[in-house]
Amino acid sequence: MSRSHTDSRDLQRGPAPAPNAPRVVAVVDAPEGGYVDSTDLEQREAGSGIDVRLRVLSQSEVPELARRAPECIILWHRISLTAEFFALNSSCRVVVCASVGHDHVDTEAARASGVAVYHVPDYGVDEVADHTLALALNAVRRVRELDAHVRDGGWEWRRAEGVRRLRGAAWGLVGCGRIGQAVARRAASFGMRIGFYDPYVHPGTEKAHGWTRFWSLHELLAACEVVSLHVPLSPETEHMMDRAALEALAPGAVLINTSRGAVVDEDALRQVLDRGRPAAVGLDVAEHEPGVAGWLRGHPRALLTPHSAFYSVESMTELRRRAACAAAQALRDEPVTAAVRIV
Repeated sequence: MSRSHTDSRDLQRGPAPAPNAPRVVAVVDAPEGGYVDSTDLEQREAGSGIDVRLRVLSQSEVPELARRAPECIILWHRISLTAEFFALNSSCRVVVCASVGHDHVDTEAARASGVAVYHVPDYGVDEVADHTLALALNAVRRVRELDAHVRDGGWEWRRAEGVRRLRGAAWGLVGCGRIGQAVARRAASFGMRIGFYDPYVHPGTEKAHGWTRFWSLHELLAACEVVSLHVPLSPETEHMMDRAALEALAPGAVLINTSRGAVVDEDALRQVLDRGRPAAVGLDVAEHEPGVAGWLRGHPRALLTPHSAFYSVESMTELRRRAACAAAQALRDEPVTAAVRIV
């Protein structure tokens, strides 16, 4: 989707603010989120004439937020804006998701009520790609297992028996957008062959990069030693990795998910993981996060991180600044260049 230069005046809802009244932006986070503890950075980016306020609330308080909504909301991903929010809302006209994903916003309800929704899809491309490689290398080289062996007093190289060479192996991307392509470039530097499955990527992408395109998900899964997931969560991708897909993985394959937890059916994963399809998983996301199933926490071939792939000091600063800039641009009826419009 291209960046929108839509004049945001066509989104006006409710009475116009008084001429000299400050425009209000609410940064909305959950108590367990902890992404923002002060709006000083957002306020500096928004500039004069805009009042940025932090709202830390639970999901049950969202209806009350709707009844007293500011013109613009910067939304962190542990709070959802459902159809109920948009039905109750009378004054919010812009939502900026401080994230790549936007499955926590009912975009159809937003569209119907005339609220513009933006997201920031490219702030953490390098971080997520790096994290994907870190999980994969850890799983393939059994770093955690070997570290535990040494910490327990061992020094036996044979604990690494069965580890295979990466050079010449195939890395499969499910989703070949910004992050998928960044992962591919990193994997290629290890001498790996790159394949991808993405029916929405333009024909010829494979020629431009010298990669292999698969037109069937299951064909890709069967052909690759490492598979990483880089798709948004949608009705089309929810449980994309169901039991049939998991069983289609090549014997010994490693599966990495740094996209959204519900792309993988965890009940199906539990049934097949002990049988080596996949041989190991690296998960930065969980289907019911922040809750993680006990069996998954304790599984010796599951490597888990707490939805932290997006994070670096630099990426967090960039995300917050761009979300605030997008909010200010929208409120000032300027072209929104700091974020990408979804609806």
